[in-house]
Amino acid sequence: MKAVTYDRYAGPETHELREIPTPEPGEGQVRIRVTAAGLNPWDWHLYRGDPWLARFSSGLFSPGERVVGADVAGTVDAVGEGVHGFQVDDRVFGFVGYGAVADYVIADAGKIAHTPLTATDEEAAAVPIGGITALGGFEDGGDCEGKRVLVIGASGGVGHMAVQVAKVLGASRVVAVCSGPNAAMVEELGADRVIDYTREDVLDCGETFDVVYDTVGTTRLTRLKRIIAPDGVYLAAGGLGGGPLLGPAWAIFSSKAISPLARRRVVVVGTEPSHENLTRMADMIEEGRVRPVIARTYPLERTAEALARLEAQHVAGKLVVQVA
Repeated sequence: MKAVTYDRYAGPETHELREIPTPEPGEGQVRIRVTAAGLNPWDWHLYRGDPWLARFSSGLFSPGERVVGADVAGTVDAVGEGVHGFQVDDRVFGFVGYGAVADYVIADAGKIAHTPLTATDEEAAAVPIGGITALGGFEDGGDCEGKRVLVIGASGGVGHMAVQVAKVLGASRVVAVCSGPNAAMVEELGADRVIDYTREDVLDCGETFDVVYDTVGTTRLTRLKRIIAPDGVYLAAGGLGGGPLLGPAWAIFSSKAISPLARRRVVVVGTEPSHENLTRMADMIEEGRVRPVIARTYPLERTAEALARLEAQHVAGKLVVQVA
């Protein structure tokens, strides 16, 4: 089968489209004939081995030969022993960790769900990490019902899902922070107000919030606390920069460490994709209450170009590789 592979920690320019053996599903697994793969920062942190701590799980000195891509959509091609609820030719989507930018990939049956009838495979591939991170963050942080929610980084892969999921979960008001060119997109997704961070400091917005969902971590919690209600919660869902040792985790864990000083509750967002929460996202999409935004779809042979754009960190919505 064809796959986009890498065998050392480096940039996307080292990735190559190669022929590798087709994998076989084991117990509790299915093989998916891939139609589309969604790209995420998760992918480039893995193939660059950045931050260094990530290498303890992917290989301290070398990752070995790996295939890029964590989010997948396609059709079940083979079913391993002990799998229930899926059969050959079912349309599915889900999380595989790595390996999705290939003709075939193996997935744990517990980390996939049936593709929404109203969604294309490209749309479904754009959902797993972003959708589940948004859903899990709000649920870990408490009920959104009737709450005032602020989403920082609202046009990104996780942020644009968080705006919509907050509305689905009953938020009374959702305010979104993003750049001006992406404001119209975020408004269409349901934001009640959009703050252009290039023109206005969110700290001067004149509002307070019960829930702050932060995907970028560029404003310290000790400053943000002035717009977070005393009994509110700060959801640390990501960060930019952070250095070679901890990377984005620096913003997340530093917020947790200073929460006593800021006197605001901090929840670190880290939800594991599962059949159950992927099915919940599928239902929201099928009902028309959530929709993934695809900034651009790339053919398989241009995966490196897509990854380079992803690393620039200014994508509105998601990038998707079309495999078949």
